[in-house]
Amino acid sequence: MSPRYDTKPTLDTVLERLDALGEQLNNRMNRFEERIEARLDRIESEVKKTGSEFYEPRADFRELRAALKEHIPAIR
Repeated sequence: MSPRYDTKPTLDTVLERLDALGEQLNNRMNRFEERIEARLDRIESEVKKTGSEFYEPRADFRELRAALKEHIPAIR
């Protein structure tokens, strides 16, 4: 006959460690998500800023073109 072993304490310990590991992983993922969101927000604001910097010269060129058309008839 083989002896019977009580494995319940070992299984409980393993499950507790797995739960703790899962909680640690969730916390790390949450912090990672927060950092990614902050970086994406910064990138988005830079893109908007850069985009607006391009619109300003385009408006200036339109005004210049309109002024030149008024003064130089060949451009029309």
